[in-house]
Amino acid sequence: SSTTSLINMYSKCHQMNDAVLVFKNQLHDYNVFAYNALIYGFIANGFAENGLEFYGEMRLMSIVPDRFTFPCLMKGCCDVMDVLEVRKIHGLAFKLGLELDVFVGSALVKCYLKLLLIEDAHVVFEELPVRDVVLWNAMVNGFAQLGLKGVGDAVMIFEMMKDKDIFSWNSILSVHEQCGDYDGTLRLFESMLDAGLRPDLVTVTTVLPACSKLAALMHGREIHGYMIINGLSNNGNCKNIDDTLLMNAVMDMYAKCGSMRDALMVFDKMSNKDLASWNIMIVGYGLHGYGKKALNMFSKLCEANIKPDDVTFVGLLSACSHAGFVSQGREFMLQMESKYGVVPTIEHYTCVIDMFGRAGQLEEAYEFAVTMSVESNPVVWRALLSACHLHGNANLADVATQRLFELEPEHCGNYVLMSNVYVVAGRYKEVLDVRKTMREQNVKKTPGCSWIELKDGVHAFITCDRFHPEAKSIY
Repeated sequence: SSTTSLINMYSKCHQMNDAVLVFKNQLHDYNVFAYNALIYGFIANGFAENGLEFYGEMRLMSIVPDRFTFPCLMKGCCDVMDVLEVRKIHGLAFKLGLELDVFVGSALVKCYLKLLLIEDAHVVFEELPVRDVVLWNAMVNGFAQLGLKGVGDAVMIFEMMKDKDIFSWNSILSVHEQCGDYDGTLRLFESMLDAGLRPDLVTVTTVLPACSKLAALMHGREIHGYMIINGLSNNGNCKNIDDTLLMNAVMDMYAKCGSMRDALMVFDKMSNKDLASWNIMIVGYGLHGYGKKALNMFSKLCEANIKPDDVTFVGLLSACSHAGFVSQGREFMLQMESKYGVVPTIEHYTCVIDMFGRAGQLEEAYEFAVTMSVESNPVVWRALLSACHLHGNANLADVATQRLFELEPEHCGNYVLMSNVYVVAGRYKEVLDVRKTMREQNVKKTPGCSWIELKDGVHAFITCDRFHPEAKSIY
């Protein structure tokens, strides 16, 4: 009708007051179409509560909702996070026989997923007679939001899909990457390529961090090569195209995989560098022991009139720690706030204590820990305890351990470090006491994990691991 068309027009122009005036001036000849237009207008313009109020008015007037009313209502309920109202609307849809309608059913599934009611979403999803690829993808993404609880179910849903598009693959890749299954992420990526799917920018930015976490340099190089060949990056050839975020991801992968030469190559070719680009190089150089290069990169950053941030100084202080540049590190800590306006955080204090500890200056590390201007933190004392282990100072280790047990008594690393200190000092009775305390407190050490990258993928191992199919040959 002309009334509905006018309401739609005003809604699209964000003029909801005029839309309501048109609605009210139709001499009480209200119908479901006019209400649908008004409800949709309010919800689409970010006024979900108003839209739900008009839905309540519609019900009071005994006007029955149709298959186009429910999707709008579901979106409105999600916007205001009203679970009770969702269940009421679901019940009405069931009563009207519209629950299995493709529009209504899809809206219900997506609404339950957004509200993290995964079981409810799964029930409706299983009953729907028609499920398009968008809905399948929505289910996979819904499980992804639950983290480690959404992985098995997400994979099950994914494997049930007959037609998997790029969005399906990106969703399942993201599930594994977010949950820390980096090996699974890379294996899925290989399966995606075998299935003939072309990765897009979302795929690349999901898989590259997995390469970084596993230090899977060969895989990372292959992805970078694929990007260049298929035009997913301009490779520094066009200054008008800003792919800074993407190239930062590539550079970060190379840095974390230990190939600073490749990281520098990417950095030098970048047309547009932001602060994150500089930080990746500074942190990378510091992490791998190239202290002078890290400090040189910082000098160039300052020459480029770019203001450093807290991440920059974590990289710098870490570089000084690994390279033994104690005086330079102390100077950076003093200048952070006064010269550069960056307020020191617990990460910076930890780096400095680690720096003193590595250099054998344990008393300075202890003094710094007790006089720092931020609240005491177990990470700081664990860094000091680690330094005590490195230099065999059992007496100071006792002090650090006492503070750790006060702050974080359940952390297994505290007990392991303390036990190692006593072993170095030859105090075996104390070693047994620590292990007894661990048993009494039910503290268990997480087993260490190692991995190696070969042509057929990444192989991971834990202590006494016998599950690898080639375990006999390996041992």
